[in-house]
Amino acid sequence: MKNEDFNNYIKMLGNNVDNIYNAFYLWKNLQNAKYNTIYNRYKYFWGITISSVQLNWLLGIPKLFEESKKGQEEVISIPFLLKFIPDGQDKEKIKKGIDEQKPILKNFKKWRNKILAHQDKIIADNIKDFYKKYPIEGEQTEKLLSSIAKILGMIESTTTNHSILYSFSSFKEGSKRDLDGIISKLSKDLGVFKRT
Repeated sequence: MKNEDFNNYIKMLGNNVDNIYNAFYLWKNLQNAKYNTIYNRYKYFWGITISSVQLNWLLGIPKLFEESKKGQEEVISIPFLLKFIPDGQDKEKIKKGIDEQKPILKNFKKWRNKILAHQDKIIADNIKDFYKKYPIEGEQTEKLLSSIAKILGMIESTTTNHSILYSFSSFKEGSKRDLDGIISKLSKDLGVFKRT
């Protein structure tokens, strides 16, 4: 395949990662208990909003590492991009970076297959044990997101003459800023929080 194809695919994947980062940090910022008064006031809106952004990153992360199955259509993912990289030290380093993510990705894939994309009855009947056996924690997710950015940079660097660094910190800061602005405006309009 041509280099142009690779550029298009990495751009598509980068857009997916943008959405995942934005959804994760928005969801994380939405966990602030001081916003509960606003959430309760508009429970139908906030209930689905919080659930939707959580589903976005929970489903999106395993999708990034999905591998194409033989005899089926190819899936645009991080493993898919490896076929554009010539064999050698760079490719092996990237594969190692992907392999290091497998323990936490195992939990994401279980969540996706057993409770998010499908609802297995046996899991739904004993969901607490499932959560204990396959935990997904915020700190682990942040490390995984950081590793994804590093892996994407390594992949793209193999086709250029310089190192590429992906940084998604703007989503972390921007989602907090936007949410704070929305909550502040709603709070002021409703007189929810006392001014100090």
